[in-house]
Amino acid sequence: MNILKDIWLLFIRHFKKSMRSPVWLIMGLMQPVLYLVLYMPLLKNMGNAAMPTGEVVRIFVPGMLVIMAMGMLFAGFSFIDEIRQGLIARWLVTPTTRVGIIMSLVCSQVLILVLQSSLLLVIALFLGLHVPIIGILLTIILILLIGITMSCFSYAISISVKDEGVLASITQTFFLPLMLLSGIMLPIAFAPHWMQVMAKFNPFYYAVEASRSLFAGNYADMIILKGFAVVVPFTLFSVWMAVRSLNRMSI
Repeated sequence: MNILKDIWLLFIRHFKKSMRSPVWLIMGLMQPVLYLVLYMPLLKNMGNAAMPTGEVVRIFVPGMLVIMAMGMLFAGFSFIDEIRQGLIARWLVTPTTRVGIIMSLVCSQVLILVLQSSLLLVIALFLGLHVPIIGILLTIILILLIGITMSCFSYAISISVKDEGVLASITQTFFLPLMLLSGIMLPIAFAPHWMQVMAKFNPFYYAVEASRSLFAGNYADMIILKGFAVVVPFTLFSVWMAVRSLNRMSI
C-alpha cells in the first residue's frame, strides 16, 4: 500500500507541474492530428489501386498508436533537469520507495499517451475507422505496455548519462531504425526482403502487426500472441532496469 501511496502523491506532483507548462501537452496532442491530416492521405493510392479511406485508416492508425508509445523514449529529458536540480536526490533520502518514484513518473507519461491515443481514435472514427471494441481495448493495453517500456528505458539511460545531449544522441540512434523496421508508416510487407528479415529482430514489429490484426478483428491470428509475448517481458525488464538504476544512483 505504501508503494501505491507514493505513486499517487508523486503522480499528482508531476501532473501539476505539467499543467504549469501546458504548451508541451498541447504539442504532444497535436502530433497525432498532424500525422492523420498530412501523412495518411499519401497512403490512399498505395499499391495498384486506390484503397478505401476506411481501410487506409485501419492500417495506419495502429502504427500511429505504436509510434506515440515509442515516443515515450524521450521522457528522460525533463527527468535529467530534476536530477540536476537535486530533486531526485532529496526523494532518495526519504522513505519513498524507489518503485514509487519510477512508477509515478511512468504514470504521468502514460496519462499523456492515453490522451494522445484517445484523440487519435476519435478523429479516426470520423475518418471512417470501424474497429471492434475488444480490438481497441486490447490494442490500448499493448500500447500502454510499450509506453511503460520506453519511458522506463529513458529514465534508466537518463540516470546513467545525466546529460540531455548524450540522451538525445542515444535515443535518436535507436528510435529511427526501430521505427522504420517496425512497419509503422507502411506494412513491412512492402519492404525489400532483407528489411523484412531484419524486422523479425525488432520487438516493435510484432506489436504493430498484432495491433493491425486486432483492428481487423482477427483474434485467432498468432501474431497477437507473439506481440504480447514479446512486449510483456520487455516491460518487466525495463521497470527492473529503471529501479535498479535509481538504486545505484543512491549509493
